[in-house]
Amino acid sequence: MTSTEAFKELPRDIAAVDVKGMTYVFFVNSNHQLCYLKSPGPETDDYEPKIVKSKDGDLKVKCGSRQIAAVSWQGENGTEIRVYVIAAEKGQCETKGYIQEVAFSSSTDWEHGIFGFEEDGRQYVDKDASLTACIHTWPDKTDIKVFASGKGENGRPKITMHQYSYGHKKWLPKVISNKVSDW
Repeated sequence: MTSTEAFKELPRDIAAVDVKGMTYVFFVNSNHQLCYLKSPGPETDDYEPKIVKSKDGDLKVKCGSRQIAAVSWQGENGTEIRVYVIAAEKGQCETKGYIQEVAFSSSTDWEHGIFGFEEDGRQYVDKDASLTACIHTWPDKTDIKVFASGKGENGRPKITMHQYSYGHKKWLPKVISNKVSDW
């Protein structure tokens, strides 16, 4: 990918992670593709532009959506990176979008993550949702939390936390902003 292909438009949102001195800066390009700039090492400013190519199918981000979140850690499989974007239902540019996890592991390369891959467990979000993510590493596992803004059924603003449950083997949503009375 050349820099002119990656940057036809200025990214509206970016997310960065650092892995062993290598920095990845993720963004969505004007062709609705998840891209990143990767530093060749800690001593240079010449980042290499790349498009995320998933081994298990095409990854298209929802039209008009540029929201992105990313986290990284060192796990059992070496380097782990998770990127969260808003994917289009059935790959089409319609108004409905859901949170899709894109996963990288030193042992598997890029692939669709569990969050959003199966249709019955998808978490749909508002078209203008903001995303962020964080992790907590325990000795035996890593907890990942993904937060999304949106509106509740009553039209009130809300923030939902999505957390992977090892007991249930799925992502569970929980509204965390019920005590907020004045937005």
